[in-house]
Amino acid sequence: MFDVNNDRLHDFEDLAFWIRELKQTWFGDANLDGEFNSADFTTVFQAGQYEDAIAGNSTWATGDWNGDGEFDTSDLVVAFQDGGYELGLRPVVNAVPEANGELLLLIGLCLVSRLRRR
Repeated sequence: MFDVNNDRLHDFEDLAFWIRELKQTWFGDANLDGEFNSADFTTVFQAGQYEDAIAGNSTWATGDWNGDGEFDTSDLVVAFQDGGYELGLRPVVNAVPEANGELLLLIGLCLVSRLRRR
């Protein structure tokens, strides 16, 4: 159920796929508004769970951005390594391949041959 990238493993790569591809946002975007910015830091630090003494009490919204149940320095590292701080919305990648010249040439030759037959 949690193997969202279909590699038969439940690991950090599933979290990364969910964040980047499915939610189209950044690590660190605590409020999931599509941007990682100071509003996210305000949200997580107000929750008061940064390096607290309670094991496993943190969620994405309270700063656990690496999926280990804790909000600590490693979550900040993951968020900044993702590179989205103050960049705005994550750019949408166009997954449709562009036509190359060989394909267009082949289509053109087919059309020309059909016109000559008429």
